[in-house]
Amino acid sequence: MKRVGKCAVLGLAVAATVSIPRLAEAPVATASPAAWAEAFCTGEEDVHARDEHEQARVRYGARVIEPGSRTSAKVAEQVERELDRQRIAGRLLRVADDGKWINIPVNFHVLHNGGKGKVAKKALLEQIKVLDAAYRGRKGGYNAKINFYLKKVTWTENADWFRNPRLHEADFKKELRKGGDSTLNVYTADLGSELLGWATMPWDYKKDPARDGVIIHHSSLPGGKIKHYSLGYTAVHEVGHWLGLYHTFGRDPGKDGCKVGDLVGDTPAQKQPTNGCPKKAGDSCPSAWGRDSIHNFMDYGYDKCMTEFTKGQAERMRTAWKRYRA
Repeated sequence: MKRVGKCAVLGLAVAATVSIPRLAEAPVATASPAAWAEAFCTGEEDVHARDEHEQARVRYGARVIEPGSRTSAKVAEQVERELDRQRIAGRLLRVADDGKWINIPVNFHVLHNGGKGKVAKKALLEQIKVLDAAYRGRKGGYNAKINFYLKKVTWTENADWFRNPRLHEADFKKELRKGGDSTLNVYTADLGSELLGWATMPWDYKKDPARDGVIIHHSSLPGGKIKHYSLGYTAVHEVGHWLGLYHTFGRDPGKDGCKVGDLVGDTPAQKQPTNGCPKKAGDSCPSAWGRDSIHNFMDYGYDKCMTEFTKGQAERMRTAWKRYRA
């Protein structure tokens, strides 16, 4: 396992505590190097498997229930401990963020029913450009220094998979998915009239690698036919989950937005998702600092309203990458 190998090479480790409601810098442990090594490399009970870990994006006014959109408190707590360990290990080695680019190969798997949903390669290349622009801060947000490049495209004609990807997800992922934990597999299909996409989280890869990836509505690609959601930002949003980000309105939507939030220090607490593209940001958590992040890629606004990741989100993605996918 990669992480064990890193422990053997580093010869050190850390002990950290979860920081809830909002993530704070954990103090550097003062124990001996041997104690650090034991704390960092000894595995705890793995509570990641089969958690309701997926995240989803839905259209304005949707009534559909997001598939597994909530992350349990038990899993979230262990994840934060692991990310804190990764941060502390980086600080001890003075490589907390070395500034190197993260290069992610992308496999697109186009599910279609004859001509319906048979997305052309040109549209997929446009989607790669949108991902690059978003994650490099070209829309106005922070540059996370994450680069995407197209590795492979498959086209699969299967009416059942295309029309009901939620039901057949395990089947088509088992057959089509390629690459390891650092390869992004994106599947396009018809997700219906309300759901736009969903994704797995990085900490779930170890227990269920075949399920890893992102599924998006084929009409949400750049130039698609879904009104307000055809600029390619559904993929940007879902890839954010794949890289370790929660929604801006909480890891348990509808319940913990104001109290826990997304565990990123520079995104204001937010109780509910943004609908549409309001001219002025609301303040759904008036007792906390800041107004709702209506332009953040991890909210639910219209594509034209989404423009940014914050520095804190970029740092979280890079930390999660090193911990779970590097």
